[in-house]
Amino acid sequence: MPYDVLTDRDERALLAAAEHRISAPLRIGAALASVRLLLARRPPVRRKARESPACQQPNTPAPRPLAR
Repeated sequence: MPYDVLTDRDERALLAAAEHRISAPLRIGAALASVRLLLARRPPVRRKARESPACQQPNTPAPRPLAR
């Protein structure tokens, strides 16, 4: 029976592909964990209650009566 002979280059390529498949989920998990820690340290954002546009006061000054 003939056997497939792998060259050194083929073996290194197979090993690199296997290492990449193993380490890829670890890098993503570590990145997500660091982002989770970073977000946990931030103070919560307190937002003002929003009003509908009809309830908001206009930003323009009130008109003055005409001087005679």
